[in-house]
Amino acid sequence: MLRFLGKIEEIFCASALLITAFVLFVNVVLRYVFSASTSWAEELIRYLMIWITFIGGSVCVRKSAHIRMDFLLGMLPEKVAGALTRLVYLIAAGFCAALFRYSYQLVRFTVELEQTSPAMGIPMWIPYLAMPLGSALMTLRFVRAACGKEDA
Repeated sequence: MLRFLGKIEEIFCASALLITAFVLFVNVVLRYVFSASTSWAEELIRYLMIWITFIGGSVCVRKSAHIRMDFLLGMLPEKVAGALTRLVYLIAAGFCAALFRYSYQLVRFTVELEQTSPAMGIPMWIPYLAMPLGSALMTLRFVRAACGKEDA
C-alpha cells in the first residue's frame, strides 16, 4: 500500500511540475510575443509549487534525499550513529506532526471563512490543504524511517 502511495506522490509531483512548466511557458509567450498574459497563470504556478514542495517533501523523506549534515555521524561508532539518526527522524516526525495539527486548523478556518483566491476564484482551502497532507505524509515516512523500515 505504501509503495502505491509513493508512486502516486511521484506521479503527482511530476505532473504538477510539467503543468507548471507548460503554463509558465505559455504565459511568457503570451506576454512577450502577443503583449497579453493570463491573470490566473502566476497564481496557479504558485499554488502548484506549494503542492510540489509539501508532497515532494514526503518523497524526499521516503528516498532519504533530504539534505543533511553527516560529518559527525561518520566519526561516531555505527550503533551510536544509527541511534542518533533514529532520534533525528523522531524529532522530525514530531515537527511534522505539529505542522499537521496547526495547518489542519488553518484549513478548517479557511473553509469556515469561505475565502477564495483572487485570480482563479478557487476556495483557498485547496492550496492550504497541501500543508496538512504533506506534513501527515512526512510524519508517516519519518516514523517508518525511525523504525528502520524502507518504503522505496
